Amino acid sequence: MIINNTRENAIVDAICLWMGYQLRIGREQLIHEASLRYPIADTITAFGTHIERVALEKLHPLFKSRKIDLVIYEKDLHEIDAGLSDIEEVFEFKLAKKDTSNINTEEPQRLFDDIIRLAYYNLWTGKNTYFLICGKYDEFKTYFVGQSNNVISYQSKFLIPPRYSVANSTDIYPQTDKWEEAGLYKDLFSFSVDESKIKEFTIQDDWSLNSFQKSYSIREGLVNTFQFTKSLTVKTTCLAITPAGEKNKTHAAGIWRIEGF
Repeated sequence: MIINNTRENAIVDAICLWMGYQLRIGREQLIHEASLRYPIADTITAFGTHIERVALEKLHPLFKSRKIDLVIYEKDLHEIDAGLSDIEEVFEFKLAKKDTSNINTEEPQRLFDDIIRLAYYNLWTGKNTYFLICGKYDEFKTYFVGQSNNVISYQSKFLIPPRYSVANSTDIYPQTDKWEEAGLYKDLFSFSVDESKIKEFTIQDDWSLNSFQKSYSIREGLVNTFQFTKSLTVKTTCLAITPAGEKNKTHAAGIWRIEGF
């Protein structure tokens, strides 16, 4: 099936350009997960979604004390009750950074929590759910995709040097054929557009589904309708991703559709 992913490609381009601009003008410290929703929401509305249908950081309608990064409703908010049945699409965002691949920190579980939360949401409601992750190009490559990269030592820390775009350059960053998944997430995400991966999680896992169910509670009034399962099959489909090795690209991003079975 050919996926119409024009909007998703635009979102990937927009978030990379926005982060690159913040880096260039010295406001990189302002880039965090909460700030990603603004350029993404702007891009979504540019593709015809009325701004009153878009809500940022809404309380999660299924899980207690949780929020969704971005929600698109079926109608303008003043026309509906903004309940569970009124939601059309949901998005979750993450930044790729050093701890993204460090299993001794909470970051991998936070990423898995987003995926599992989206998968349960899709399973229980049938709504469209999406996951976006972005970051500096070489941190996206190293800590999320899992490809090896050059590392430098600075003040007793090992760091990946950032990219800076150079005008009229043709060879500063060599072109490569494709992303080559090799890291912690290689079994969960494909890095080629229109390709999917399917993975089953069980509560016997030391982390991911087991940890998720210990940390999350279904809202009162819904526990008789929705219940956690001992296993969850997750399908991720790559809708758009920054081309691998693209010259002078300071940042990279990707969007996946998430489905639960």
